[in-house]
Amino acid sequence: MTDADIELQHLWLEVQAERWQNLSRFLFSYYCYKHNLVSKTNKVCWETARASLPCSKTITERKHAVIEPLIPEDTVVGLLKTISKDGDMSFEIMTSTLDTFLRYVVISKQEKAQLKPNMPASWYQQESKPLMARFEHAGIVI
Repeated sequence: MTDADIELQHLWLEVQAERWQNLSRFLFSYYCYKHNLVSKTNKVCWETARASLPCSKTITERKHAVIEPLIPEDTVVGLLKTISKDGDMSFEIMTSTLDTFLRYVVISKQEKAQLKPNMPASWYQQESKPLMARFEHAGIVI
């Protein structure tokens, strides 16, 4: 069992228990382990993530940039909650939802200030949910 699998199991236990408030703490760790964004000692590493993740076209130096989810973590949790309340939740569906919507990028602090904390209202009504909608709305190009 890999570290990513362990984090995924943590997420699954929280989903099964409907402890939605606890999911966010495992999301970035799961993503980092899944995409090998770890230190030499195999720990989640913000510096490795910041150096490796896709970044805004305005970034010239990643050292002072911030990591931001494409889809806010609260929105990802909300999607999982909706699937669960509809009675459609399974380990595979949770994994697929995370693999689809859990993505991180690097942006400047100025861009973060322009970014809304949630997805545009129209995003929730759309059948296909474009990952870049929030960033496009703020004029941020990755």
